[in-house]
This record gives sequence, C-alpha cells and structure tokens, in this order.
Amino acid sequence: MIRSILTTAAISLLLLTNYYQTPSQTINEFDIWQLKHQKIYIGEERIYREAVYQANKQKIENHNKDETRTYDMGENQFMALTQDEFISLYLTQVDAPKLEQQEQIEEIFDTQEPLKFVDWSSYTTIKSQGQCGSGWAFSVSNSIEAWYGIRGGRNITASAQQLIDCDVYSKGCYQGTNYNAMHYAQQVGLMNSMSYPYIGQQQGCRYNRGDYRINNYQFVGREQQTLQHYIQNYPVSVGVDAQNWQFYNNGTFSDCGQNINHYVLAVGFDFGYNWILQNSWGYGWGENGIIRLSPGNTCGILNQAYQIN
Repeated sequence: MIRSILTTAAISLLLLTNYYQTPSQTINEFDIWQLKHQKIYIGEERIYREAVYQANKQKIENHNKDETRTYDMGENQFMALTQDEFISLYLTQVDAPKLEQQEQIEEIFDTQEPLKFVDWSSYTTIKSQGQCGSGWAFSVSNSIEAWYGIRGGRNITASAQQLIDCDVYSKGCYQGTNYNAMHYAQQVGLMNSMSYPYIGQQQGCRYNRGDYRINNYQFVGREQQTLQHYIQNYPVSVGVDAQNWQFYNNGTFSDCGQNINHYVLAVGFDFGYNWILQNSWGYGWGENGIIRLSPGNTCGILNQAYQIN
C-alpha cells in the first residue's frame, strides 16, 4: 500500500515538473493515463508508447461507432501495448506436459426442466495476474475458493503462486492448464495466499503442501447444456481464446476463435444464457473484472471446462 502511494506521488511529481518535456509543456491525456496506471515512459520509449496509445484509442473509438457491435471497448491498463505484446505478456501457451485428462461423466439431463439463471461471482474476488500468463492458476485457485465457500461456508484465499512455483506439469508464467493444476490441488493441496503470496513471477517452490485440497475434478464441457447443468452447482474453470479481449469494456462478446490461450472462471449464465466469466486482470478491466460471452462454444469455452467436486 505504502509502495503504491509513493509510486503515484513520484509519477505526479514528474508530471507536474514537466519531466516528460512534451511539446506543449503541459500534461496531456497520455500523461493522465500513465498517472492512473502508475506507468513511467521516457525518451524514445515514451514516444513509441504514446503512439501505440493513440492508435489503440482510435481503434476503440472506431469500434464503438459501429452500431452492429454487441459490446463496447474502453480504455484500460493495456492501452500502451500492441496486440502482439498483450498476447505475449498476459496470455499463455497450452502445450505444457499433460496428465491424462479426466473423462466426462455421462449423465442424462431433463431437457424439459428450464435452466435457472446463476451467478457465483460473490464467492470469490477478482485478482490481478500482472505481466504473468498465470490465468490458469487463478482460474483454479478461485475455483477452489468458491467451492469452499459454497460447499462449507468457509471464506478462504487459495495460493495461485504455489501452483505457478510447484506444479511440475506447468511452466509458471508461460504455460499451464486447469486440469493439471487441479490434479496438483487434489494430490498436494494449496496453502492460504497469505502464507504463500502472489508475486507475479515464477520462483522456487517454497511449500509443496497445503490445507485446501479437492476430492476430485471432472470434464464438464463439450455441450452447452452440460456446462450449464454443472455450473448451477459450482463455478467451472474454463479455457478460452482471449486474444481479442484486450479492450473489452461491457456487453456480450463473441469476437473470437477457439484457440485456447487463457483460463478464467465461469461463474454462471444470465437470463439470455450468456456466459458470465470472472477474469484475473483486475477490476479496471471489463465489467469490474467480468466478461459476458454469447451462448454456445464462444471463445472455445466448452473445450477445456473442468469442475472440482
């Protein structure tokens, strides 16, 4: 907290003393964005980042003028990044070594019974992964937090950092999958995030043990009705194609393929059967950290959907 206050104060001082030496010698919109998001760019880097910022701002304005769009874009912490940089820093690869994936349990659902709107987002909080492709870890640690809250009424915080450091089937900030992380939580367990705090980079495994274990996990995807059925019990960790999520602000999103490169927590669906997903890019992104996807297999949501039980 103190470090954050001092950083903000330092940036404010630099801006007020014209440290950046902008042509007008005044604070412009890019400087205000830097202040808000605690960024400092100087020299050639500043020139480049401001150009990227302006290009992204124009992209957002053009998008929002299109009345055929079902969602709006907005400015956020990613404004000074190109799409390639965003993908490299915040998304992940999925070709990590894999355990044998759990098979889906075959069940017959009552198709006559109407599905109910559900939203479990209040059982876990929005996290911020920083410049680390650790969405897979937060997707699972948040899933465990929600599971303990819904099942036993316990308010816990499970360590995503432990998964990054200790899951031998992942590669920290660069590669990881939800089912491998769930296997670790089943076999070893996770510690409280206060005891094993998040630092946003991979380090040596400090504690290969934990109090928060899960009994089992299973694949609950493939069909929309299947995921909707299971999500009425608990949230579900899902893999998604998030390469076009950079500036999502609000609305129903469907502008994506099915190349899994990120993991989030599916916390429910609304009355229109749009998926409600909890991301790990902080409250300043999307609808206070949430994105809504169109029904069906939008962004590949049904391809890697795993639920703890």
